[in-house]
Amino acid sequence: MSPYYDLVSKYAKIATETGAVNLSNDHSDFPCEPELLNSLVKHLSAGRNKYSPGEGVLELREIIAKRYNSDFGANYSPTTDVTITAGAIQAIYTAISSIIKEGDEVIVFEPAFETYVPSIEARGARPIFFHLNPNDYSIDWSALTKLISSKTKLIILNCPHNPTGVVMSDENLEQLQRILNGTKINILSDEAFGDLVYDGQSMFSIARFPKLAERSIIVGSLGKTLSVPGWKIGYCLAPEQIMSRFREVHRYQIYSVNLPIQLALADFLKGKECWAPFRNEFQKRRDLFASLMKDTKFSLYPVQGGYFQVMGYENISKEKDVEFCNWLAEEVGVTAFPLSLFYHDAFDNHRVRICFGKSEEELKDAAMRLGRL
Repeated sequence: MSPYYDLVSKYAKIATETGAVNLSNDHSDFPCEPELLNSLVKHLSAGRNKYSPGEGVLELREIIAKRYNSDFGANYSPTTDVTITAGAIQAIYTAISSIIKEGDEVIVFEPAFETYVPSIEARGARPIFFHLNPNDYSIDWSALTKLISSKTKLIILNCPHNPTGVVMSDENLEQLQRILNGTKINILSDEAFGDLVYDGQSMFSIARFPKLAERSIIVGSLGKTLSVPGWKIGYCLAPEQIMSRFREVHRYQIYSVNLPIQLALADFLKGKECWAPFRNEFQKRRDLFASLMKDTKFSLYPVQGGYFQVMGYENISKEKDVEFCNWLAEEVGVTAFPLSLFYHDAFDNHRVRICFGKSEEELKDAAMRLGRL
């Protein structure tokens, strides 16, 4: 196992055995919508348990394409430009496998989700790391241009960003568009949390920028949006010439995705304007936790999207973040995740990530324990 998943498992075990409040995991605890669950039961009971088409159930692809047209003004053909995947991680691995080859270079913004670099290295390609500004997790675009070479074939974006919760502004995307003009560099836009954007902001997608969209593979996650991450259903959108390569790799890696779940999701999402039924609840939990932590010695960084909160503990301890998180779990009764594991060089500036997609009672309990430090 990777260090990331080793720690996730370790802290989950500690929480189970000791009663610690588990804020270190990477999924929310909100329940499945009854309407969605009933639809799944209906399709299972009707015996719809065979293989789905390799590219996914057409009705679900049509719903996704229609949504991106109405919300972002993007025209994706459900026949040629949309593919259903077994979750976002599979989509990311397949996208990288279909675009890059041995010797290519891929720009990765850090802190970065754990799955990107192994997917790049599996292809014999080289990740080129770029640290986001540690003060506000912004991008120094002039510094980024210095990393682009003739070997650069892909840039990976993640927005809303895991672990920081930052959402890229239009100005940032316009900067990226100017940098990429005249190049053949592709973009992998990981938008697994794209529907979980707060404070009245528009839902995020690079699809709103046609010149960027024409060189991009967009990855989405219905599991995270609908709080059923264990269902492992994601999707990809890309222009046909990119998607045809994606589907060729997808066919040999996994071929087909869970049929009854796709049918249930198509039933549930049909006609719905909002794909994130718990968005308001997530924002309430974010605000609740921030208010509870206001008078503690932790420093909280702004969260614009997703369900993760970065906290600094520099006023409490100078321990390395892994050691600090171990101590929190074993002695304080709260599990958090060390931010250094999102950096290839284990960059440690005394920060941790917590998941606030929990019950109010758990957040209050965790804040009370942390507030004693």
